[in-house]
Amino acid sequence: MYYRDIRLRPEAGKCTAAPSLPRLSLLRRPGRMTGKDWIWALGISFVYGVLAFSFSGSALTPQTFWRATKEQPSLALDLGEVVMLDNIMYFTGIDGRVNGSWILSLSENGKNWRRQGQMSQYYFETFMWKIPRLEDAPRPTRYIRLTADSVWMELGELVFVTRDEDGKRELFDTSSLSKRYPRYAALFDEQYMAPALPDLDNKALYELSVKRRMPGNISDHNNGMISDEVYHARSSYEYTRSLPPEENTHPPLGKLIIVPGIKLFGMSPFGWRFMGILFGVLMLPPLYILIKNLFDNTIAASCGTAIFAFENMHFTQTHFATVDTYAVFFIIVMYLFMYRYISSGYDAPFRKTLPPLFLCGLSFGLGAASKWTALFAALGLAALYIMYLVKRGMRQASAGQKKEYRVFLIRTLCVSLVFFVVIPLIVYTLSYIPTVSAYYGQPLSLGDLMEGTWLDQKSMMHFHRNVMRDAEHSFQSTWYMWMLDIQPLAYYNKTNIDGGRAIIAAFTNPLVTIGGLVAMFFVLWEFFRARTNETMLIAAGYLSLLTPWMLIARNSFVYHYFPAMIFLTLALCYVFNNIMRRNPEHKKWVYVFTGLSLALFLMLLPPSAGITMTDWYAKWFVRWLPSWPF
Repeated sequence: MYYRDIRLRPEAGKCTAAPSLPRLSLLRRPGRMTGKDWIWALGISFVYGVLAFSFSGSALTPQTFWRATKEQPSLALDLGEVVMLDNIMYFTGIDGRVNGSWILSLSENGKNWRRQGQMSQYYFETFMWKIPRLEDAPRPTRYIRLTADSVWMELGELVFVTRDEDGKRELFDTSSLSKRYPRYAALFDEQYMAPALPDLDNKALYELSVKRRMPGNISDHNNGMISDEVYHARSSYEYTRSLPPEENTHPPLGKLIIVPGIKLFGMSPFGWRFMGILFGVLMLPPLYILIKNLFDNTIAASCGTAIFAFENMHFTQTHFATVDTYAVFFIIVMYLFMYRYISSGYDAPFRKTLPPLFLCGLSFGLGAASKWTALFAALGLAALYIMYLVKRGMRQASAGQKKEYRVFLIRTLCVSLVFFVVIPLIVYTLSYIPTVSAYYGQPLSLGDLMEGTWLDQKSMMHFHRNVMRDAEHSFQSTWYMWMLDIQPLAYYNKTNIDGGRAIIAAFTNPLVTIGGLVAMFFVLWEFFRARTNETMLIAAGYLSLLTPWMLIARNSFVYHYFPAMIFLTLALCYVFNNIMRRNPEHKKWVYVFTGLSLALFLMLLPPSAGITMTDWYAKWFVRWLPSWPF
């Protein structure tokens, strides 16, 4: 149908053909936002925001911590009476080394101690509720001793689970401990935040956690960390305390953006996810504006923005604390300003071209300081920039304005060096001030900042070039698998006692992925046929974000396709616009596609948001391919 619609019949050419423009003319004036457009853009953003924040996680997790130090590596507690200790719930904080543990010992009389193994607090187990594997519980206990095996470690809360004479499980009242041990008060001041233990004995409970591949972990995605949050959110928390961040495999700006959420709402799932969800909402209006500027079509802009907003990859990636969200936000913004620059016309005065060029360069610098993915996107910017300057030069030369163009080109190249090299380097380097300050201390000299930044670049390059190249992961995938939505990445997978499963996975909406890929082929075909500014921008953006992954040797995952989803959405909007412009009566199919995309998003929402599913729902509605881990 689409192919038939875009082939103009000779007798219909006058009324349906687009205005005749030279190839790579870049002369089309950007479509302006109207009041109706702002209503749609903000309305879609509001609806998405309400849905997104509904699955943001709890704000109730322990915020105060007791730290074991070299001078005081252990604590000993007298419960005041002998109880039948069934289990201990504890909330982990950061530790002084990669894999720390608490050595747990119990005693009934304070003389004869029995070691009960370790309460692990590994790097991947920070800020979550855990239980130890007690060897002979329940057992009579009055005295409890914990000893840190690291230089310093932090513990957020200790909750003691006991059994009464009838064998009923209950929580021990720790109010007397807070008064008796004021130095340990942080361990007993937030007892109400502890998760409810299922009615299982110690052994069965631990075996259930092992089955979930999370030994001892009794947190879920609502009250604990998942996946890469142990890197990015933890580093953000360390920034709030001026501690050296443990994670340095990505530039620091994305983790610094997470910090305000933590300061506002505490070190809780809601706090460390708040800014990511907010930026997931904030990226929608710029996308709407870009679509409207490209096509001057309110229906295409509203449908395209809704498709991108309610797309599973967008929902998942902006829903937990990773830095990808911020890179995608700045990629959208920098392409928006680059389009405003290249569509300014070939006779635009130099000063008129400065604002969009400056804002594009600034956005590029902020994106690169968030994640190196923005460097890939910059390849597309460079292609658009060069094509504009070449075409402008050809046009002005043919008009006898070679001297004027030469002056314009020299001035443009000079400011571009500032906008796209100097300013991004300054932004990138300044983003390292909290990191280098934590390592070098205060006052921080410019030499320290430059040295610390350079050393971190070497460390990052080593990680991505060597460590990730040799690493193996069960959910790793390659670029051509992303294009067909073959291999999702499971961030969280928890089986409940009743057999239900809660999953959070990165994958794309199949209709958007496949439909967008088909639309991208039409865009590329149109680009080589007519070379319009819209097709040039869409093709440049998509290929710049996908092609590097064809050459990179390190292992990769489907979330690396997230930035490319911007341009798949734009490709769909290109097709939508052509359908409505060439054959208005087929506008209904644009609505049908958009409606089906939204319906599919809702059907696949459980594995995107961590909503518990039954096996039959996963089998019949979610597990589309054998490779999908649902």
